[in-house]
Amino acid sequence: MVPTAAPSRTRLAGLCRRVVGVPEWEIRSKQLERLAAAPVPERRATLARYDDAVVVDLLVLSYLRHGTPYWLWCDTLAGFAEDILGAITWAQLHRRLDAA
Repeated sequence: MVPTAAPSRTRLAGLCRRVVGVPEWEIRSKQLERLAAAPVPERRATLARYDDAVVVDLLVLSYLRHGTPYWLWCDTLAGFAEDILGAITWAQLHRRLDAA
């Protein structure tokens, strides 16, 4: 988990308000379950097609359910590096991580 200045309870309360504010949270929960069960290539292709607002909703639900917004990438480190960090090669990944 990335440390922040806000206490955990405050962050969680903000996330809960975010979920309640999403009128389609039940649909997003089902999407999250389907994506989790899908093979990695299909999951990544589906996420790439989704609009940013949908992906953010899925990340919030993932955080609330699994304790990490990046749970959909738990079985694909390379996919995480490409999709989240924007790194395509290991050299790019090393540069980005060293810069952080």
